[in-house]
Amino acid sequence: MFLTEYETTVVVRPDVGGDAVEATLDRVREAVRSRGGKLLAINHWGKKRLAYPIKKHARGTYVHAQYLGQKDLVAEVERNLRISDTVLRFLTVKVAIEIDPATREEKSYTRPQYEAEDAMAADDTADDAGELALGHHDGGEQADDEGGAVADEDGPAADLGDEEA
Repeated sequence: MFLTEYETTVVVRPDVGGDAVEATLDRVREAVRSRGGKLLAINHWGKKRLAYPIKKHARGTYVHAQYLGQKDLVAEVERNLRISDTVLRFLTVKVAIEIDPATREEKSYTRPQYEAEDAMAADDTADDAGELALGHHDGGEQADDEGGAVADEDGPAADLGDEEA
């Protein structure tokens, strides 16, 4: 049985995390699997600037999927993308007809590191580093390890060592 090769490019909202993008891709995978298709590859193109704003977004995360299937498969994939809140736009193109699935190889999928996850991890690290750099603490004066003075946020350092009168 010969199948038709399709490519679908999806633009996902840039403010969603990697889990939401993966959930959208899971819907595509499940639609291809349930309709007897063969998923060839999923490529992440990353965040790119849009030519014009879509739903008040100037950027979008691009994902490209290649698969084999019958024409009813395309309708199911697009139906799943249409009802997803995370998808801004999608476009499906017929690449070739009468393809033998045995001649086409599936590429293994590895989940990429998403920028939203990187930004959240960087924010957490930056917050921790900022608190340490600014010397935020419980309040009051604290002595350093040698028994010397440490400046309080409100005033100058107080000498905690022996006083000579």
